[in-house]
Amino acid sequence: MTAPLVPSAPRRHAPPPTTALRLGLLLYPGCMPAGLFAAADMARAAGLRAQRPVAQTLWVGADLQPVPTWQGPSLTPSAALAAADLDAVLVPGLWLSSTDGLAAQLQPLAPAVQALAALPRRTQVWSYCAGVLLAAASGRLRGRGATATWWLRAALERQYSAVHWRFDEPLVQDGTATTAAGANGYLPLMLHALGARLAPEALADLQALLMLPRPRTTHPAFAGHDLMATADADLRRAMLWVQRSPATELRLPALAEALGLSPRTLARRVQAHTGLSAAHWMRRIKLRQVSEALCDTPHPLKRIAEDLGFASEAGLHRAFRQATGQTPLAYRMAQR
Repeated sequence: MTAPLVPSAPRRHAPPPTTALRLGLLLYPGCMPAGLFAAADMARAAGLRAQRPVAQTLWVGADLQPVPTWQGPSLTPSAALAAADLDAVLVPGLWLSSTDGLAAQLQPLAPAVQALAALPRRTQVWSYCAGVLLAAASGRLRGRGATATWWLRAALERQYSAVHWRFDEPLVQDGTATTAAGANGYLPLMLHALGARLAPEALADLQALLMLPRPRTTHPAFAGHDLMATADADLRRAMLWVQRSPATELRLPALAEALGLSPRTLARRVQAHTGLSAAHWMRRIKLRQVSEALCDTPHPLKRIAEDLGFASEAGLHRAFRQATGQTPLAYRMAQR
């Protein structure tokens, strides 16, 4: 199965769904529930801002027994996952200190994994951080694009080779599977979901009130090029298209065609929201990917250039230094 070029998303003129999304918040032994509480808060705030039901949350588990969370209280599900009629289920993070013996670490979680595997195929499965392990183990990511916490990369690629891993993306939607990287991955997940159900101005208000900035300090050259910080739905889709395209193949007409917009309309929108030309904006998005690869992987610049589709290592070195005032090596050392 080939992953879609960009995640499906309603065009800005499309009316939002009138029925509330039924979202299950999955409890399993050892889970880190902070993201579930935050997601529930965001769903409630979205309804208050929109003055209509947007998302209805339900605490679910493999059964109705109390679930011990990681260094926290035991929480009792309101419904068993198999019996809940859900549109989507959110799988929270799992505390892992090592990738050694992942199969053994997943053994106590077999009931939750089996419950995810038994869900109707129409049910969306959202997961983030190490919680992506449960989604992968359930088979719900097989043949689909997905991302996860960067330090799990080698272990996940080895154990779940049937998944099309895209670790340089903070969020990946492919069919009914949506995954996000990092312990705060519930933020882009909820942004993505609520963006389909709220007007842009309402979503911007929600971001301003409840969503946290990315923990790592971002170089000024890349400020405003974060998926979470982009309220315009078309520009979020455009950013994903740019991230997934080789640097040498970035062309405004191709991007505009993928979005269903005219090149002129897209260029005006990029200029209005970012102050940059479309070509400059696309280059900055690719260079931000370079900056993240420099920080999150030990790969040499030559490998990064190849992975992201730059014409040459030397050309990437020049472009990065021109954008940041630092060589790639100096940037890598400064971020550690």
